[in-house]
Amino acid sequence: MAGFRAAQRYAKGLMAFANEAKQTDVVYAEMNDVSKAIKENEDLRIFLNSPIIDAKKKEVALKEVFKSLSVTTQTFISLIVRQGRENILSKIAEQFIAIYDNSNNIVTAEIISAVQLDQNTIDNIIAKAKQTLAVGSQVKVENKVDASLIGGFVLKIGNNQVDSSIKTKLATLKKDFSKNEYIPKF
Repeated sequence: MAGFRAAQRYAKGLMAFANEAKQTDVVYAEMNDVSKAIKENEDLRIFLNSPIIDAKKKEVALKEVFKSLSVTTQTFISLIVRQGRENILSKIAEQFIAIYDNSNNIVTAEIISAVQLDQNTIDNIIAKAKQTLAVGSQVKVENKVDASLIGGFVLKIGNNQVDSSIKTKLATLKKDFSKNEYIPKF
């Protein structure tokens, strides 16, 4: 994974700087915004990865794109561009988010369902999942839709996964029926 170590080092440095400035929560929210903006905008990803565009032009453009962010975050993004690491900005943001979540006991729960779930259903799923988590854990929910599941949901928390989708249940039934010893094979 190219740039992972560098992203981790930059994220740790940003965390230390944000702690000193007592802006950790602000920078955390802004890194979520940066990560989301880069993921959702292909043109921005291409722009950041382009070796042809001058660093000064990138710095000016990113200052305009992220003008609503705090001075701390804008200064950090400028530093990243001047260091020639703008191509790993999204990885840095993800690493910062992971460091913050880890230090604040926040766990990400990914719920994949066949249809968009209402908030009450999500809350019920998370309430059941919280019983297996450490006391005081906060849960951050990511809800994704995958129509191929047919029904039910898949819940992923860390390395644990609960699969109660119809797709998996049908696959299990098919496997069980293919092993049926009672049907004579001629």
